[in-house]
Amino acid sequence: MKNENKIKNIAEFLKDKRREKNLSLEKLSDLSKIQVYHLEALEAGQFEKLPPSIYRAGIFKRIAKFLDISDEEIVKLYKNENHLIVEPSYANEAISPKENHYFILTPKKLTVFVGGLLLILFSAYLWYQLNFLIGPPNLVVNPKEDFITKEEFIAIKGQTDNGIDLTINGENVYVSSDGNFSKDIQLAAGLNIIEVKAANNFGKITKIVRQILREY
Repeated sequence: MKNENKIKNIAEFLKDKRREKNLSLEKLSDLSKIQVYHLEALEAGQFEKLPPSIYRAGIFKRIAKFLDISDEEIVKLYKNENHLIVEPSYANEAISPKENHYFILTPKKLTVFVGGLLLILFSAYLWYQLNFLIGPPNLVVNPKEDFITKEEFIAIKGQTDNGIDLTINGENVYVSSDGNFSKDIQLAAGLNIIEVKAANNFGKITKIVRQILREY
């Protein structure tokens, strides 16, 4: 005859009760809506694989319902096995065994995370805009280096920031909305100095000089 007074751990207790009901883990999972993974962890005594402590009382209640046992008995076994004090009002309190804590992504934490991310992105955007305003303009010029040619005309092309005043050898040059510019320059025989200058509204200037030798 089975000794009813024998003290069992929670794993043995739940396994025996489930088998008495002729329920498989999968069937108990379907009835209780508890994942098989968590039921297996309970019957193996692997509490670290269970959901966070605050949710475990609810799990025990659902298991008790379908095994026709007292949820208080499950909680008592669980707390005794984890060296906890059984409180009469356990149902209204979180079960807190001494084990590794899970990280729970709550709406509050998600809000803080998203807010922090947006703050970082906004700060980066402000830094970019401030650097754009107070720093010298960007300027790229083609040809990229000095050279020798026999051509009478060459095209000076390049790109700068939108809204920049651009001059080539002191003459204003149109800059498109995407920052592109182009101007044909007539070369004199001998050495030609071509100065491309970009200036923003804050007086910051970027200047590039090309020396082009036209052979004759």
